[in-house]
Amino acid sequence: MRTTVDIRDDVLRKVKEHAAARSVSQGRLISDMLERGFNADLPTIWENGLLVFDPGPGAETLTLERTLELEDATEDDLD
Repeated sequence: MRTTVDIRDDVLRKVKEHAAARSVSQGRLISDMLERGFNADLPTIWENGLLVFDPGPGAETLTLERTLELEDATEDDLD
């Protein structure tokens, strides 16, 4: 089926690159990626009428301090 959608330039550039690298059409690539996204088993729950991410018990709470630690560690790895 044909349709028209607005896709950001940076995303379309990536679609073109990925499609060319895999020798598939852009439409096929987009369809496959959307299908995978819709079928992904994401840990979510309904909370107050909203679907929210729920990593489950035992998941690390990501605080600002922890985020900065991870950022520093990543920068160290790149040096």
